[in-house]
Amino acid sequence: MEKPNESGAPVDVRGIVIGSTYRRCSAKLAVAESSIAVAEYLMGQYANFLQFAGQKNGATRCNQIVQMLLANHVNYEVSNPLVSVQFDASNAFCSILRQPQFDVLAGKASRRYDNGTVEIGDELPKPHTLDKYWNYFESMQGNTSIIRFSDNQGTTHHLLCSKGGHQGDGLETIRFAVTVHPSIVRVCERHLGCKVVVFCDDISIVGSLSDALSCAAELKQILKADLDMVLNVSKFNLYFPNPALNIVQARSIFDLAVNADLSLSDLADMGAGISTDGMRVAGVLIGIDDCVKAFVAKKARTVLTNVAKLDVVTDGLIHLQLLNFYQNIRLAFFGRNTPTPLISEILAQVDDTIVEAVCRNGTGGGHVDWTHEDSGASLRYFGFLFCHLRAYRLAGQPRGSPACPAICRYVGARA
Repeated sequence: MEKPNESGAPVDVRGIVIGSTYRRCSAKLAVAESSIAVAEYLMGQYANFLQFAGQKNGATRCNQIVQMLLANHVNYEVSNPLVSVQFDASNAFCSILRQPQFDVLAGKASRRYDNGTVEIGDELPKPHTLDKYWNYFESMQGNTSIIRFSDNQGTTHHLLCSKGGHQGDGLETIRFAVTVHPSIVRVCERHLGCKVVVFCDDISIVGSLSDALSCAAELKQILKADLDMVLNVSKFNLYFPNPALNIVQARSIFDLAVNADLSLSDLADMGAGISTDGMRVAGVLIGIDDCVKAFVAKKARTVLTNVAKLDVVTDGLIHLQLLNFYQNIRLAFFGRNTPTPLISEILAQVDDTIVEAVCRNGTGGGHVDWTHEDSGASLRYFGFLFCHLRAYRLAGQPRGSPACPAICRYVGARA
């Protein structure tokens, strides 16, 4: 899969789809068996580090924890304010070295790590629940993989891959998180003034400006040296949550901090994005109300455009499934992570559009006749609308709320 870069750099080619049904089934069973033990390993050992990869609603929990940490900004000096430093790695799943993965799974280092503090033969922390899957990982990453890639001209290419793994596999998510875990926690242990919250490779460092920048600079260097992970320059951002600071003051404070410490020179060269309005954490913006509303409104406009494009699908059931999979899931995610009063009007507009699209496709341009004897099609659409209503309930909206008029009009009395 090609993934364009917003910065204008060449597109990344990512292995997303697992073509083998056998592999998908095996991986899903392994995740179901090991996820709880892996979560305890990733979450339960360090006071200032949390990794939410591979957990149910991990992105939601990551976002909410960062919001809670940033609410404490009043206890910091203006000259050294509380900040959140955010970055992720470029094409992380597919570019990480494979040898550190096997070292972690084996629990022993085959090379030096952490600038020599970890020597060859030293023990490495590992989740023992993955011991039984050694042969699986060895068969998947022990040799050069062959990835099948079809370009936009329909030409199929076979790409040799000796680093990383597929991004569309739940067990690969666990593998990635477990591999990077020792390198990140060693840095965290040296920067106890920071809280490091991670979802896969989406890293947020919360602390005073000086502490957070110091942690970020060392983490950047260690991830490259240990794992060959390169930070994405376009996603290196700092958020200053203190409303007493404007953007000019925040930029000035950052520049002074970076220029005063030679160990931060690598960060200065990355051209950090500075914000006093908000920043995106695990896919959802946190920050001031107007900024959050603008972010969700932009995403909603994209959904509205996509809903109209799906009208070309003539099969009612497929149309329904596409609407549910591509549109409802994203907005339900926003509903779980964003205060409901900020987005209720925006999502109500999307609801109206989706409901009308369902009715057009399912009734030939009319509305659903709920009393018709042949109600099979209507029940399918009812199922979709009920699913959409449930997303509102997850966001705190009561049934029959005026914030979702389309749902109430078509479903409220029957749900």
